[in-house]
Amino acid sequence: MSDAPPRGNSRSTRRDLILIAAIALLLPLGLRPIAARVSAGAPLSYLPALETFRQRLPYDPTFREDIRRIRPELVFIGDSMLGSRIDPTHMRRTINRQTWWVMQPGTGSAWWYLAFKNHVLGADVTPKAAIVFFRDYNLTDVMFRLDAAFRWSLDTVAGPEEPALNEVLASRRQGGWSAVHDAVERVYHAAPLMARADDRLGQWPAEYLVGPRRAAAFTKDMNGLFAFEKLRPMADADMAAEQAQADFAQNLPTSILPELIRLAKSRGVRLAFVRVQRRPRPDGPPLQSPALRKYVAELRVYLESEGAMFIDDTGNPAFTLDWYKDGDHLFGSRRREYTEAFAKTAAPLVE
Repeated sequence: MSDAPPRGNSRSTRRDLILIAAIALLLPLGLRPIAARVSAGAPLSYLPALETFRQRLPYDPTFREDIRRIRPELVFIGDSMLGSRIDPTHMRRTINRQTWWVMQPGTGSAWWYLAFKNHVLGADVTPKAAIVFFRDYNLTDVMFRLDAAFRWSLDTVAGPEEPALNEVLASRRQGGWSAVHDAVERVYHAAPLMARADDRLGQWPAEYLVGPRRAAAFTKDMNGLFAFEKLRPMADADMAAEQAQADFAQNLPTSILPELIRLAKSRGVRLAFVRVQRRPRPDGPPLQSPALRKYVAELRVYLESEGAMFIDDTGNPAFTLDWYKDGDHLFGSRRREYTEAFAKTAAPLVE
């Protein structure tokens, strides 16, 4: 006796599957009018790969106007790693060339790229060289410092649209499925509803604790209380010593580094990249995994093949533990000493 199901049952199963698939595809179309109402009047994000809408901070032209006024030959770009190491005014006196910086604590390669594009080149100034300070995998990790706690700083350096950065972010977040994701969004317009749901989930804890009327003020106060500059000093660095970023060849195409290099070449600006030394051990330089050593070696080859200078502070016997204040930051009292030592490296860039 055969165990095969009746042929009629098979056809019925296929029809049921087709009906379920059709409902699954068509039902979300009913949400489009709701999405249109939710998004009415909402400001579009300059990085739709991250979010469809964003109530952003305005672009801050302070650094751009400084650069337009000073017209530096040498520009430093980076986060607090740069800020705790270089004194741009002392560098100008040391090398007798106009020097300035674009520095913001708690930033990553996305901010540094926009700073170079909108602050430096946007000032209609073409410096001889721009020097970027970074740690380990920062240059190929475009998502570093783009989380909610640090996202505000990108607003202050971004233009109304940032297509090159957005393309990189889409590729990084969605990989080969980015085109499919865009097509689905064009059909269903789901992003406004998802953004509203995310916003409501973010507001709910504050409303639960202090009530709807005080929720906005409470959230603002909490953000201020835990702001980066108010965090207490700590011995450990604020970035993991080892991340899942060690495959240089895989991460390079989804980083902003190639676009930064392309942009600098198009304007005739020499680039240099300084890998700062992470916090050393009491008896010597910080430990480096074989994966990190391989990554750094491949990064060096790539940068130098593109005509950029690569400088690695790691292993420099001068930078002992007594230079370090907290994490990977140096004591403020060491800035001039570091600046004078680095001037010997920087001087050829502006000759």
